[in-house]
Amino acid sequence: MRLLNTESLELREFHGTAVPPYATLSHTWVDGEEISFRDFVDLSPSTKTKSGYRKIRGACKIARQDGIDWIWIDTNCIDKASSAELTEAINSMYNWYRGSRICYAYLADVPRHPFRKSKWFRRGWTLQELIAPRRLVFYSNSWVKIGDRSDLAGDISAITGIEEPLLRGGADLHTVSIAKKMSWAARRETTRVEDIAYCLLGLFDVNMPLLYGEGSKAFIRLQEEIIKTSNDHTIFCWSRNGSVSTEWTNMLAPSPAAFIDAGDYVPIDAWDSPMPYSLTNLGLSIYLPVVYTLTQLFVVLDAGLLQGRPDMRACIAMQRTNPRRSGSNILDRSRVLRNPIMLSKEATDTRERLNLFIRSRHVPRLGSPYKLHGPPIFKHGVLLFVDPTAKRLLSTGKRGAPLGAVGYDIETHPDGIFDENTALLKLPAFDGGSSFLTSGLLRICFKSPQDTDFYVFFAVIWTLGGKEVWHCSVHSAEDFRFIKLVIQEFVDEGGAPVDEEELIHNYLRKEVWENRCKQLTAHTSDESLFVSIGGTMNLIPGSDIRAAMLSGKSESPYSVPVSATDISGVVDETDDDEYVEESDEEELEDWDSSNEEESQSSGVLTEEPKGFPRWDIQSSAENSQALSSTS
Repeated sequence: MRLLNTESLELREFHGTAVPPYATLSHTWVDGEEISFRDFVDLSPSTKTKSGYRKIRGACKIARQDGIDWIWIDTNCIDKASSAELTEAINSMYNWYRGSRICYAYLADVPRHPFRKSKWFRRGWTLQELIAPRRLVFYSNSWVKIGDRSDLAGDISAITGIEEPLLRGGADLHTVSIAKKMSWAARRETTRVEDIAYCLLGLFDVNMPLLYGEGSKAFIRLQEEIIKTSNDHTIFCWSRNGSVSTEWTNMLAPSPAAFIDAGDYVPIDAWDSPMPYSLTNLGLSIYLPVVYTLTQLFVVLDAGLLQGRPDMRACIAMQRTNPRRSGSNILDRSRVLRNPIMLSKEATDTRERLNLFIRSRHVPRLGSPYKLHGPPIFKHGVLLFVDPTAKRLLSTGKRGAPLGAVGYDIETHPDGIFDENTALLKLPAFDGGSSFLTSGLLRICFKSPQDTDFYVFFAVIWTLGGKEVWHCSVHSAEDFRFIKLVIQEFVDEGGAPVDEEELIHNYLRKEVWENRCKQLTAHTSDESLFVSIGGTMNLIPGSDIRAAMLSGKSESPYSVPVSATDISGVVDETDDDEYVEESDEEELEDWDSSNEEESQSSGVLTEEPKGFPRWDIQSSAENSQALSSTS
């Protein structure tokens, strides 16, 4: 390394054990004012007038006062005209700061700006300069000492998000998760796009050549280098926030900004022995457990939340590169779900493991089969998972692989409430007035004539006490043969065609309204298919989205995602059996009697929600005509 003598201002190169004790300078560059290696060697009177030269002299003076004869400064101690020297310096920079006796952080905009507002805390290169030195001292623009890093640890932690023990030297950087380190860089900036990756090399203890001109690919290369030496799955726990293009389907993040909300993710021991993963020409090759939904799958990572339940795992939504090939193990990261979701151990530890290939490089797509939708306007939703025991939904010979678009189509009533990209059923919002019920009907339409279609129904009832009670049921199409007969009879008598799904939906709405009770599990009459509602997932702020499991046996564990995906660290510990308190159940049972007077006095209506037909199967034609006019 090349060092500057603090007394004579002589530049001299040192190697290996011959390197003398030295100081380092951390600072932010000012365009047109910095002194390069060549400027310093060929020193001219005009060069001495620049603020960069005065900065060098000031740092040398402070070092001499501390009894240090040599100092390293990145502006004039690196010959940036030599690409080889620049590459060596950037790959060694973290260790050079680490090896210094002391580092001086020169804040050029303090005291003009408050300490916490200094530009120094927003630059990419100063992140490693904050962490690496054994001792770091802050100075103002007039070289007045502000304080040591250890003394200012509380303020610096509040500014940067870096924990105080690490700033005081009492914690090991190697114990910090990849996602946490990336989150430190999420709000930092560099002049050149590539430098946001190069400035993090030392932080992750990796080396790679510099390729200025590669742009954002540099950050992908950085993550690929990290993967070669780490099995920390938090590197995949970034979020699809405003910094990420909707076209980005890589498993790796496009920039540190995608990790801005990922600081609470931590690696956890694998339930089985950890498996290696590597990069191939197809992308990231990794062996992971998978959890299926009706239209896509989630990979289960060995990662959780620092303040979350220890039995929860972070899961990433994936989509097959060819959605028409359910057996394909070449995947893209979902472009729809913003964050990883948290699933319980019981919902994931019995799942099959697959050797997957997940794209790690950006592949532009033309005419993508996936339709992207704007933010949905709804409050209640159900994310539909498929248990391997649900044989009717699986591909023949491919254990656990959902048939998806290959074996069945999905229809709903009302139309358009099922999002194929997310397997999310969005229940229409309460319409106010006398409507105390929202519901949605999903029909699985098998393409094979040997398979009978079935219906899955979800509803939420709003109680007088302001509670929301969930209800689910699942039915074979044979259960509604009587409705088909009603429709056929009505049409034969000259009536207009009636929508079958609409009639079935209204029939189920009527039934759940009359019972007014919670029902978190249900099965078909032949017990070939079970449905169960699990815990809340905060996928969308302000919405109540539940996990539901379709399985082939009653004891099959359903998903219980209880942790918010906004990475707040807050865990919903609500017990499934306590969704409706006893007092709320009593309100439901006595709605029409004991609460009638109170309802009328408070202006709350107790009649059936709008659009409910009066069912009288004996008068099928009249009922069908009435039903056909409802929505």
